[in-house]
Amino acid sequence: MRRLSDDAGYASVTAIVICAALSMLCAGVLSLVMTQKKQAERALFRAQQDEAINTAILRLGADITRAQGDATIVRDESIVVPGGTIKVALRAEYEGRKWPLAKIAEVDESALAKYTAIPKSEFLRVYTQHSDDGIAPQFDCLRSLFSKYGYASPDKPLPEGTGIISVSAGHDGQVWRIRASNGSRLQERLVRFLGDPHHLFAVIAEEDISVPVMPNCAASVTTVQTHG
Repeated sequence: MRRLSDDAGYASVTAIVICAALSMLCAGVLSLVMTQKKQAERALFRAQQDEAINTAILRLGADITRAQGDATIVRDESIVVPGGTIKVALRAEYEGRKWPLAKIAEVDESALAKYTAIPKSEFLRVYTQHSDDGIAPQFDCLRSLFSKYGYASPDKPLPEGTGIISVSAGHDGQVWRIRASNGSRLQERLVRFLGDPHHLFAVIAEEDISVPVMPNCAASVTTVQTHG
C-alpha cells in the first residue's frame, strides 16, 4: 500500500481550512444580504405608508374644500399601492368650532360634561403646563375640544350638526386638524386652507406618532360619517 506523503497531508488540512473559511464567508455574505433585503422591504413599506397617508389626506382636503359645511368628518380610504391596498382611517376637525384654549376656565362645567368625564381642573392643569402648540397627543381630549383657533362660546355647548357654508370659497383661511392612521402609524397635520386648487392648504404643524389609534374622549364632538 502506498503511503501518503507529509505534503499531501498538509494539503488536505489546508483544503479543509479553506473550505471552512469560505463557508463562513458565504454565511456572512448571505446574512448581510438578508439583512439588507429586510431593510429594503421595511423602507419600501414605510414609503408606501407615507404615500398612502399623503394621498388620503389630499383626497380628504379636496373634499373639505367642496363641502357645504364644517362638521367633523370621519371616514376610511383604501389607497392602491404596488402589491395591494392600504386602508387609511381619517378624521378631520374644524378648529373654529372648538372652545378657545385661553378660555378653558370660562367653559361651563355642565357643557363640558356632555363630551367627557375629565374635569375642567385637569384641562386647566395641562394647559398651564404647556404652550398652545405644545399639548401632546396623550392629551387628545383637550385638543379635540379646545383650540387656539377656536371661537365657540365658552358658556354654551359646542356647535352641533353641520355649519352651513353658503358662499363661494367658504373654507378659505379655515384651520383644520387632519389625522390619518393606517393601523401602525398615525400622522396628524394642522392645516390652513388657502383657496388655491393647486395648493390646497399650508401645514401649520405636524406629528408622526407610532400608535395605531389616537387617544380620544369617550364622547367627543359631533361627527358626520362619510365614506370615500
